[in-house]
Amino acid sequence: MPPEDPQSLLQAGAARHAAGDLAAAERLYRQVLKRRPDEPNAHNLLGVLARQRGDAAGALRHTKRALAAAPEEPVFLANRGAALAEAGRLAEAVVALRAALARRPEDPVALRNLGQALSALGDAAAALAPLAQAAALLPEAPEPRLALAHARREAGDAAGAA
Repeated sequence: MPPEDPQSLLQAGAARHAAGDLAAAERLYRQVLKRRPDEPNAHNLLGVLARQRGDAAGALRHTKRALAAAPEEPVFLANRGAALAEAGRLAEAVVALRAALARRPEDPVALRNLGQALSALGDAAAALAPLAQAAALLPEAPEPRLALAHARREAGDAAGAA
């Protein structure tokens, strides 16, 4: 593939993104969109990048565009849910995250995000199952275990929170 091919640009952007070079990743993703304005993967990754930078509006805009092109894609649904949660739109986040998990039920990050959104909505009891599943899928990661302990405490299980 020639270096200006959108797929090559997208792969190069993802590599720069993974290496932490957000500025270079953004430039490459935007080059993809110049060639293919509705490319869902570029919009999805720009949404992730926007979240990393604390740009909630950008994250919402790009995740919406990704889903417009591929409404059933579980990764796009999960990223939209995370963006909605970070924007404080928790009920919408729960809907998007449940849709993502209906298509990819073993996604530990989506499970954790769902549990945290439910807990933030005041439904700690409903948060327990997805958080326990996330903790089981990622036994070495502290985030799901901490979120589970918090939900247990909120649900009135002080002993289980310890």
